[in-house]
Amino acid sequence: MKYFVENSGRKGTCYHEFYKGKWDGATFRKDDSVFLHDDTLDQCVGLVEALMLIIPSYDRYGPTEVFAADWEKIGKAIRHSDKSSAELYEEASEWAAEVFKTEECFTILGI
Repeated sequence: MKYFVENSGRKGTCYHEFYKGKWDGATFRKDDSVFLHDDTLDQCVGLVEALMLIIPSYDRYGPTEVFAADWEKIGKAIRHSDKSSAELYEEASEWAAEVFKTEECFTILGI
C-alpha cells in the first residue's frame, strides 16, 4: 500500500484509523483496520475537503462513521481534486469494498 499501513506497519501514534464497522467506543489499533498517517492526510487536501462536504460532522480528532453511499459520493467529489487524494481514495476503496460486504459502515477514528 502506498498511503495506508497495517497495524504492524505503524511508526508512532499519529494515525487516523479506518476501523471496520461501527466503533465500539473502546477498541483501537485493530489488526483488520488500516491506518493513514496524519501528515499524509494533510497532503491530500481533496480527501479532507470531500469528507467535510459529504459528512459535515466529520471530526478529524474523533470518530466518524462512513456509509457506502457516502463513500461513493466522496469518491465523486475527489475525482475533480488532486491526484494524491484520488489515488488515496482508490487505495482505501479496495479495503472499504471488503468492509461493506459484511458491515454497514466503517469508522474513521481521528488522531
